[in-house]
Amino acid sequence: MAVPTISSSLDVDGPAAGHTDIVLATINAGYAHASLGLRCLRASLGPLRDRCRLLEFDGRARPETVAEAIARCSPRVCGLGVYIWNSTAMARVVPLLRAAMPRCAIVLGGPELDGGPDRCRAADLADCTVHGEGETVFRGLCEAVLYGAPLPRRLNAPPASVDRMAGPEEEYADNDLRHRIVYLESSRGCPNACVYCLSAARPGVRFRPIEQVETMWTRLLARGARRIKVVDRTFNADPQRAARLLLLFARGLPPDGVVQVEMVPSRLDGALMDAIHAFRPGALRVEVGVQTFNPLVARRIGRRPDSAEAERVIRALRAAGAVVHADLIAGLPGETPASFAAGFDRLLSLQPDELQVNILKRLPGAPLDRHAEEWGMVFDRDPPYAVIETPDWPAGGLLAMRRFERYWELLHNRGRFRRSLPIVWSAGPSPFLATFELCERLHERLGRTHSIAPEELAAAMLDHAVARGIARHFIAAALRDDLAAANIRPPRPLRS
Repeated sequence: MAVPTISSSLDVDGPAAGHTDIVLATINAGYAHASLGLRCLRASLGPLRDRCRLLEFDGRARPETVAEAIARCSPRVCGLGVYIWNSTAMARVVPLLRAAMPRCAIVLGGPELDGGPDRCRAADLADCTVHGEGETVFRGLCEAVLYGAPLPRRLNAPPASVDRMAGPEEEYADNDLRHRIVYLESSRGCPNACVYCLSAARPGVRFRPIEQVETMWTRLLARGARRIKVVDRTFNADPQRAARLLLLFARGLPPDGVVQVEMVPSRLDGALMDAIHAFRPGALRVEVGVQTFNPLVARRIGRRPDSAEAERVIRALRAAGAVVHADLIAGLPGETPASFAAGFDRLLSLQPDELQVNILKRLPGAPLDRHAEEWGMVFDRDPPYAVIETPDWPAGGLLAMRRFERYWELLHNRGRFRRSLPIVWSAGPSPFLATFELCERLHERLGRTHSIAPEELAAAMLDHAVARGIARHFIAAALRDDLAAANIRPPRPLRS
């Protein structure tokens, strides 16, 4: 069966035509995301590197488009990265590839494979599935195919020796550096063992040699990297090392450059805070994973609860000019709607630039994946495997929290309603409960959580606030100011 010809444009590294021996491909969440995994694999190929092409697509690409682009390269080996955000699409891509390229060796890798065959429906059609860190084995698999040796159906890859492996930095093209997020890593693993996290399956941290990291990152900055995200699970696992690398960024970022790191609030010493102060305001984004303020829940999920320290660190980061992105997770074992609401209000009072509300996911391979039934937790069987019900949080409430998660992103985290949203909060018993009520009214009125224009949100907020007893002229003026700050023309109900 031939793959149908599709005329859509593709986001690929070079023209998708002509023979190449090895193709590494994946579907990213969006165009801005450049795949770190593919670049690590290509860097590991040694003498085979120049015989390998990267093909990247975003989430809007049709499976037929992806399969066609790969098939046009006529590869002998096709490695596909399978993740939580693309596993459904990949389940359609692989059968198309198998039909179009019956002699090509299809190799699947990525965290989705660790959940078993029910999690990755394309695995049965692959020649080989790699479980673990692919840099240790992918070159050998390619050599086997190119020299006519058989492949194992399943290969358990050991952890990579990060002190000897080739870094991904040279695999970023100039176009990536100008227009996309450049993902980097200075370590693998995490000192913590949170039950919902993949890192808990193999605790401990492996650090790349810092001299190597500094050399490669300095070169990347000199080439013009502008938007950088370091994916280390805990960037400040070694505070002195973190301070040294942050100073490298502070000195080398271009005037419009931004770097993002993830830190735990328990490892910010004086030297690290000095390095944070070295950035111009807004150039450093710090993710602080609070996750819960409930100490019993924190201990159950494997975290060390220290709420006072988390509050101190968030305040210190904001005072230093960092953009703070703080996370809470709804649906953790033992968390109740009331305790989550209290934690939300507590975190919001610290005024993080973004307060990210995440719904708990059952990631394949994480300890939670094994304990879910024992703990009485019910999860969606399809990606992204969100929690549906727990003994402490009924299904209807968690479905409402999924809506809250999306509306909160539009109302707060995008920064468009900074004046008007606190006015809505003033009409409720607490910011969380007032926002939750607003979100439910938005759902009743709009019937959707996507494709919502700011003007539409503003009109709905106006009606809700007036119904809650807020003076119309007062909330309307705040909404007009918010829309004007975003260069958005106010809808008719808001025009004076």
